[in-house]
Amino acid sequence: MTRRILKRFSPRKGFTLVELIVVVLIVGVLAAFGIPQYTRTIETSKAEDAASIVKIIGMANRMFYIDKNSYASGKLKNNCINNTCTGTDACALIGCRYLASMDWDGKPYEFQAVGNTTNPCGHCGSSNIIACAKRCNGPSPCTTNSKYTTWCYGMNKDGVMDYYKDTEPKAPKPSS
Repeated sequence: MTRRILKRFSPRKGFTLVELIVVVLIVGVLAAFGIPQYTRTIETSKAEDAASIVKIIGMANRMFYIDKNSYASGKLKNNCINNTCTGTDACALIGCRYLASMDWDGKPYEFQAVGNTTNPCGHCGSSNIIACAKRCNGPSPCTTNSKYTTWCYGMNKDGVMDYYKDTEPKAPKPSS
């Protein structure tokens, strides 16, 4: 008799199906709210990185102009490493040691030094910019099948940073 009573009130092993379903639903709801915010945070950090690199490229291009009386122009790519300090293409910024060489093609943005070309980054800025970056979908060359590819940053000849394309999701404003 005592054995039956103890067996009846002994702790059960495992969880019921209802308990498991409730836990899975709670985890699903938390993930539904958390994943979009995580994605936005990652994109914002990539954008802040790009804005700071554009500022560096813009300052280098301003120094290049002081020395050469012309702005450098073109895309910064990995093959700029072996460039010499001649001409006014963007690789001259690296060849003349205004910029350090880095993995330009592996970045999620496409970086350009802007000379006399108008609107080189597509929707990015005006003819007054001297450096810009536009968002790629993955490493260069840029493709445009992501909602973040409308994000673009530029620096004008006065050293003022700006962001362009106020579509959803909005690009974060670069810090001064």
